[in-house]
Amino acid sequence: MKRIVIITVCAALAFTALGCGKKAESPAASGAQALSGMAPGTLPVTKDPVTLKIFYQQEPQVLDFVDNKLTKYLEKQTGVKIEWDLVLSRDKTTKLNLLLATGQNLPDVFMGGMDTSLVVAYADQGAFVPLDNYIANSSKWFKDVVAQFPELTKMMTTPDGHIYALPNIADAEPNNLSSRMWMNKVWLDKLGLQVPTTTEEFRTVLRAFKTRDPNGNGRADEIPLMGGATGGWGTMVDTFIMNAFMQYPQEYYATAGIRFNVSQGKVVPIYNQDGYKEGISFLNELVKEGLLDAASYTQDTAQLKQIFETPNIAILGTIAAGGPNTIADMANSRRYRDYVVVPPIKGPKGVQYAAYKAYGFFNNPNCWVISSTCKDPEAAFRLGDYFFSSEISMFGRLGEPGTDYIPNPVGKKAVDGGDALFEAVLVYGSEQKSHWQNRNPYYNFFDNKGVASADPFTLQDLLYNAMLQYKPYAPPRESVLPPLIYTIDEARELNDINTALLQYVDETRVRWITSGGIDRDWDAYLKELDTIGLKRVVEITQAAYDRFANAK
Repeated sequence: MKRIVIITVCAALAFTALGCGKKAESPAASGAQALSGMAPGTLPVTKDPVTLKIFYQQEPQVLDFVDNKLTKYLEKQTGVKIEWDLVLSRDKTTKLNLLLATGQNLPDVFMGGMDTSLVVAYADQGAFVPLDNYIANSSKWFKDVVAQFPELTKMMTTPDGHIYALPNIADAEPNNLSSRMWMNKVWLDKLGLQVPTTTEEFRTVLRAFKTRDPNGNGRADEIPLMGGATGGWGTMVDTFIMNAFMQYPQEYYATAGIRFNVSQGKVVPIYNQDGYKEGISFLNELVKEGLLDAASYTQDTAQLKQIFETPNIAILGTIAAGGPNTIADMANSRRYRDYVVVPPIKGPKGVQYAAYKAYGFFNNPNCWVISSTCKDPEAAFRLGDYFFSSEISMFGRLGEPGTDYIPNPVGKKAVDGGDALFEAVLVYGSEQKSHWQNRNPYYNFFDNKGVASADPFTLQDLLYNAMLQYKPYAPPRESVLPPLIYTIDEARELNDINTALLQYVDETRVRWITSGGIDRDWDAYLKELDTIGLKRVVEITQAAYDRFANAK
């Protein structure tokens, strides 16, 4: 039987591990676990007290994992004593790889995320406990979550027919439509302009920002449009603009590095389409006119933020960002309040999409992985299952109810307009000893259920209201490529091709946008794509997609 992995940067490591041969399986690793007979959802989760060692990286915001409200509450409710194996974030990958490679001193649970390639590779060697039996017979809360997301099971199931990890599930629409554009409304009002709705209106506004001194300092220092190349949430200008020329996937769905759409069951790469050429040409026209700053293709988010917060006076008219929290000093500056979101704009051929993460709810696929040496794998699973309860999901994000947040505040409306489920007291991201910084398994169903602020510029309100303006332009779900799995042979071949292919695509894209030449180079470019192996990448991706589509 062919083994299958998901393409990741750690794929080579997974292949090396597989080459060592398959380990003898323990009863736990083989899936032959004896169940306790306790009813699903029973607390405590074990008949006899047990201590479980959890491997995780230290979080700077969590002052103490042992003297921690969530830790203590879980231990009291479940009968599980937690022993922490904490490592620094920079050391996590090295320590994880060493543990798995040697098979020595494994923790009972790996928490917080692991590349799927590693999960599949080492599960094949018997290092992890299959969870299928537990999900079927011992799960209460996770089983309820699965019922709400019909595709979740096949997204989690490895080709040997087993599930080896519990995920994070985040049903947060603002995150799934996050390639947004923000424009200086003060400048628009001063110049008598409206938020643009088409590519030509967009260009007209940018020209006015460049030539009509909207910041009023008498100098031509305005930057009409800018983004960032690395490290920023939604800061790539291309993703917003290109969706006026074609369905252009969000970066999250760059499966194996190459972005695809799905049309009538067929995967379609975006890089050889007419819409791609037209969108790149438009971006180049903006650069040539001095409307789009070419630094958008070299600078990181820190540099972008510095420009946005230029002292004394704004110089940036339009900016690509998931939200102002990415590029603004929201705690100490009010400048972000001068900007409004620009809904998706319509291109010359009527194209008008928002980049859409249709499977964005599958936030972290491998958040809770139980080792085959676990002292009590059923207790470990039941503890993981408990995280998906409403009670612990909210505790893990908000802290202790009644102290760190107020449950069900009477008479208050939520961000989404319904009755509020909570009112936050503890500021998320601050240093605390109340929870684990939301890195445990969870089901976040409540992201937009917090009390709406009287201030419309509160981040959660801004993002939710921006999402409402993007949601009508989301492409059909069936046209979005889901996460895919590949056989080892396919994965090796994709890695070999993509090393050259992605470098070539990225270099030509940036060169054409910043320096032009796409009309002159297009035919030769298409030939080079085929020479490098794009057609073979399409064939491999199609085979993986067909397996996904046909899975039960």
